[in-house]
This record gives sequence, C-alpha cells and structure tokens, in this order.
Amino acid sequence: MTSNRTHNSIGSLANDRKLFSSFPIVCVSHGFQTNYERGFCNGLVENGAPLTLISSDRTDVARLAGKVQTRNLRGSQEESRTRLQKALNMLSYHLSLMAYAIYKRRSIMHVIGLIDPALLCGILEGLLFRLVNRRYVLTVHNLLPHDRHTNFNRICYGLSFRIAHQLVVHTECMKHDLTAKFGIDSDKILVMEHGIEPATEANYDWGDERRPGQVPMILIFGKIAPYKGVDLLVEALQSVSFAFRLVIAGACPSDDFRQRLRVLIAGHPFRECIEWRDGFVPEQDMERLFKAADLVALPYRHIDQSGVLFQALRFGVPVLATRVGQFAHYVTKDVGEVAEPNDLANLGLALERWAVRRNSFQRSGIRDVGRSYEWPATVRALSRVYQ
Repeated sequence: MTSNRTHNSIGSLANDRKLFSSFPIVCVSHGFQTNYERGFCNGLVENGAPLTLISSDRTDVARLAGKVQTRNLRGSQEESRTRLQKALNMLSYHLSLMAYAIYKRRSIMHVIGLIDPALLCGILEGLLFRLVNRRYVLTVHNLLPHDRHTNFNRICYGLSFRIAHQLVVHTECMKHDLTAKFGIDSDKILVMEHGIEPATEANYDWGDERRPGQVPMILIFGKIAPYKGVDLLVEALQSVSFAFRLVIAGACPSDDFRQRLRVLIAGHPFRECIEWRDGFVPEQDMERLFKAADLVALPYRHIDQSGVLFQALRFGVPVLATRVGQFAHYVTKDVGEVAEPNDLANLGLALERWAVRRNSFQRSGIRDVGRSYEWPATVRALSRVYQ
C-alpha cells in the first residue's frame, strides 16, 4: 500500500518530536467521533506535541494520554436538553471558543471535526483563526454535508476551504476532488492516512455478543442515513442462500428514512434475523459489537472516507464495501469483498462470495493491516503543515 508516512521515515521520529514540541496546538473537534478525537490527540502527544483539546462533558478524558490538556468549552451534551438549552449551549460554546482562540493567538488552531454549519464554523470562526492564530489547519472529512449538496453549501464550504492555511484529507481521491471541484491549490492539501487507535489483546476478546454456534453476524454501524445504503443491504439479504443475523446499530436523524427502513424490515422474509438498535451507541457497546461481528458492511451510495472501516481493521473484522471513495484501496481480497454502489445484484453476489470464504479470513491478518495505520505513525505527516 502507498502511504504518505513514507514522506517521514520511521527513523525521523526524533526530529518529529523536536518539531512538534516547538508549537502549541489547540485541537477543535466540535464533538466529532470520540475514538477519532481521542486517537488523534493521543497520537500527537506521543510524538511530543504540546496539545490542548477543546472538550465537553462527553469527552473521554479518562482514556486521553496524560499529556493531553483539555479545556471544557462545550459543556453538557445530554440529548434530554430542551431546544432552548441546546441553543444557549451552542451560543456559549462558540463565543467561548472564539475568545479562547484570541487568548491562544500564538497557537496552531487545528479543527479536526465537521464544520457544520459552515457559515459559522467554517467561515466566521475560520476567518478569526486565520487572522489571529499562528496557523489555521482544517481537516476535511466531507467535501459537502451528506445528502445536502446544495449550491449554498458549495459556496460556504468552498470559502471555508480557502480560508484555512492548510487542509488535511485522508485520501488522494479527496485531494483530487478539492482541486478539481473547488479549485484548491494542491500544495495546500496534505494527505494523511486515517488513523487507528493501538489495540491490546483485550480488544480482541469476542465478549457476550457472540456465542459458539451462532449464525454469522453482519454489522452496520453508525448514523443511519440514505447515503449509507442500509436499505440496499436489507434488500440484498432477501435472496441470499446463507443464514445470517443483521445488527444495525445507530440512530436515524430522518423520520422519513426511519419509517421507510422499518417498513422494509417489517416486510423482509428474514425479518426475525434483523435487529435495529435505533439510538446512540456508547463506545463500550461499539467495541462489543465489533468484536462479535463476522462482517462489517459498508454498502454506501457515496462517501469520501469512513472511520467505521478503520474500526473494522482495528478489530480484525472482514469488510464488505462498495467501490466508492477509496474503500477499494483498503478492502483487499484478504480484508473482504467489494461491490458496485447502487447495484443490488452485485451487492448480493459480494455477500455470497463472502459467505463462501467466511472461514478463510484471518482476523490476525486483518489486524496487522490495521496496525500500519495506527495514529502515532499517521500523525507524523502533520510535522510539515505545523511549521
């Protein structure tokens, strides 16, 4: 596999430590995925970076490295809050963040989360970071919000990308699209591999979700939205020749899509084999599900990159993914199967191929693939953009 980590060899770790230690970094995740936030910050401080994470009550402080400093500006993130409480919390957070950016004006501001709404997070705050701070770095996870590819968003996100001193993406495909679709200078874009948290042997125990003699468990994990193709997988499973258990774990923000999916499941010939855990999945439950899964399914209609794929690699779980973004780059024959997007027949064939080969996949081998993307190694590429 080609990796940007070859730009900085393993032998240059001492130089990376010296370079990282020269500049204080403020990491802003806006509440992005807990495991991404934690892994990224831990990887940086392991390489000697003096880092402060803008946190919330939900931040996994206990599993952050001791050298990661936190500043709780986001406060409570309880879903039970009223709309007024949420609005006041958001207002307080963003005003506090801008004030803190001015206070830490000699720091590098690195936004690693989603800039939604872009008018506020990408443009207004981005301009402040650009003008006040030593350097403003933005990690781009999605070129546009999923299922909201409007002209207004194209303008707002395009401006947001231009404001930052440096953009970080996780695939060459995204770098190409930023240049081709938004006119961003390629020299302004760094490709840094998506990272994986280092795992111990305890992370590989199967746990209570999986018991001897059970039928194969297929897992779909994360926010349930139309672009993820969950409905396509449910339909494809109507005609497979093997026994299965499908667990869909994640909340659906769209009432219309939730209803559509529930109707599809209710009319499924194997509906008793399908379980939908519709709601937020705590991280400890996430780990149990990945340990128990025989297959992680990513039947996406479109995507640039997905952290779910890297969680599967971390836990050594075979993957079925569609040929979107750069999935096919990671899902080799030893890792899983690849299907064409929006193609029910092809998705069904990929499922059948996996079923035939299911017992031949080596979880230890998949985990070895994942180890090459552990955060302490991938973040070294940032030494160049933090200068």
